[in-house]
Amino acid sequence: MPDAPHSPASTPLAAIHGIGPKYAELLAKLGLFTHDDLLHFVPRRHEDRRHLKPLSEAQEDQTITVRGKIHSAKPGRWGALKLEITVGPATLSNSNDLVVARWYGFRPYGIKEGSDVFLYGKVNRDKKGLWAMKQPDYEIAHEDAESYIHIDRIAPIYNLTEGLTQRVLRRLMYEATQRTPFTAPEFYPAPSSMIPREEAFRKIHFPESWPAEERARQRLAYDEFFVLQCVVALRRLSHVSTHRQRAKRAGDLAQRWLDSLPVKLTNAQRRVMQEIDGDLMQGPPMNRLLQGDVGAGKTFVAIYAMLKAVEAGEQAALMAPTQILAEQHAINLRRWFEPLGIRVDLFTGNTKNKKGDRLQGGELDLFAVKHGTSKVATDVPIGSSPKASGSVVIGTHALLYDKYAADKLGLIVIDEQHKFGVLQRLALSRKGQNPDILVMTATPIPRTLGMTLYGDLDVSVLDELPPGRQPIVTKCRSVKELDKFWAFLLKQIGEGRQAYVIYPLVEESEKVDAKSVKAEYEKLQQLLPGAKLGLLHGQLDAAEKERVMTAFRAGEIQVLLSTSVVEVGVDVPNATVMLIENAERFGLAQLHQLRGRIGRGQHLSYCVLVGETRSLESWRRLKIMEETTDGFRIAEEDFKIRGPGNIFGTEQSGLPPLRFASLEKDFDLLTRARTDAALLIREDPTLSKWPGLREKMHSGGASAVSLVAVS
Repeated sequence: MPDAPHSPASTPLAAIHGIGPKYAELLAKLGLFTHDDLLHFVPRRHEDRRHLKPLSEAQEDQTITVRGKIHSAKPGRWGALKLEITVGPATLSNSNDLVVARWYGFRPYGIKEGSDVFLYGKVNRDKKGLWAMKQPDYEIAHEDAESYIHIDRIAPIYNLTEGLTQRVLRRLMYEATQRTPFTAPEFYPAPSSMIPREEAFRKIHFPESWPAEERARQRLAYDEFFVLQCVVALRRLSHVSTHRQRAKRAGDLAQRWLDSLPVKLTNAQRRVMQEIDGDLMQGPPMNRLLQGDVGAGKTFVAIYAMLKAVEAGEQAALMAPTQILAEQHAINLRRWFEPLGIRVDLFTGNTKNKKGDRLQGGELDLFAVKHGTSKVATDVPIGSSPKASGSVVIGTHALLYDKYAADKLGLIVIDEQHKFGVLQRLALSRKGQNPDILVMTATPIPRTLGMTLYGDLDVSVLDELPPGRQPIVTKCRSVKELDKFWAFLLKQIGEGRQAYVIYPLVEESEKVDAKSVKAEYEKLQQLLPGAKLGLLHGQLDAAEKERVMTAFRAGEIQVLLSTSVVEVGVDVPNATVMLIENAERFGLAQLHQLRGRIGRGQHLSYCVLVGETRSLESWRRLKIMEETTDGFRIAEEDFKIRGPGNIFGTEQSGLPPLRFASLEKDFDLLTRARTDAALLIREDPTLSKWPGLREKMHSGGASAVSLVAVS
């Protein structure tokens, strides 16, 4: 009598027939402990080993499957253990019908003269002119053709660990997925057109055809998407069911500010401000994502939202990912807010325990000189954080700490949202009583990522640049052409312009073949005589970073050598030239962000990407930067090439690892799962009919964000 089906989640590997304690210990090195872990251990690829090929049709370096009789099997007499077999038809006509298979270091089990055998491997001519295979995979032919594991089928290829070979692991997986009975409950109402989960798990490992493998993958991918979209739907439902008490607005700060602007807002900016007005009139708190390309004017939209909060007697907080960007925001916002009598505090890791909540010294003095204003005497000890209602605080991650508290936090603005995790956003929101949230990013988000990471947010897009933005001429160049660039750079700074030179490393490394900003700073002091150079990188303390950026803004530094710390938020209109060395080491989205530091003034700007591209693919990536300045197209291309983890650090953003689904190619599947999940949550928000789904959302890999959403 066959064994009864069991629950894979609770079955240890050692209890599965054919695995035992020895192999269970090896599988544990791969993070596999239960039968369920094995089912989800998706092959990294499959090889089609079904189609037999006559040796007479073989070509050099071709990987083929052949079948024949073993005419001889003899061990070698030299070096490591060697076994050589000669395989061909039962009746030989000439030597072209033979293939010599050789194994080194082990003896293939079951190989003996007279056996009927399949071989799979790459063929080449040996010194005798015979076809030869080195270390081929093999299968002894037998009557039960359906139970072939290694050859004459579409064979799975897995990631390995020391002590496991593909043959051994494939045999273990065959035992666990094909011969061992198990259950795979339908934990949600799956579409009727999809195959059952149990069948999908069996066929994703050992499919009988390519369409069968794809049907299995789509079913399991849909499962992953559905769990994720249920999390998103519950988060959205939780948010819209939350009610916040809205104070009556006093004054017309936002309108006074709009009337004072020296520039005309774009239609896109006005549209988004109207969307924000609509949010602020509703009972649920605002929960909006603002996407806009570099220079689209997101800061103006954020200022408008902050002024609306201040009009209601509430505090607005803006969180930025870096000290430099937070200080830049503080300078810009004081320019607009202080004439309206609104206090602006700075709360960062450098200021939160020091007396004085303002930028120290030169920053505000420079601001006063440039804009004809005086410093308002509002410096106060910041050991206890700013709590004044009707004020604005700018900060970094320091805003998440216990030392920052706000009596009436009404609005949270998070700049460069992809630099923060979802849990950080939630932590900051708990500083107030259901505050409104506006998250902004200048890195356009591909559609599939937007539907997963930010699916609980309403989305606004600034798809229009302000008039007067100068185009940026972008060129890809080789290292050999650097001398021409330095001559061009000297000409530009001679005309009064400024420049950025970007390097990937702070210091030279024996492990990474790339230039460092410290070493190149020494060289460029000799190469660019008379030029005023500055040095900026993440190892400098906050005070030194502030000093360097102040000098660069004031024009005291002509060429700023930096790492990617200037990637976001730095605004120096007179900087019109950027050189990025080892550009192949940056992602496209990051290159686009860096390029966005120039082109902000009245002069034509130039970005030069210097790369030692070692492949056509890496060169093609850089050429995309030449072809377009459209951040949305660049983000999609970067997403295709690098995947979601590299672009957005999604391991920090709440997106679980996807074993079967592909965010790059499964957009239609994701859309369907999103629609189905929203319908299910709307009809059964407590998941009373589907307790298995709730369990999946907590333990099935939807990450800590799931726990926050459904607990």
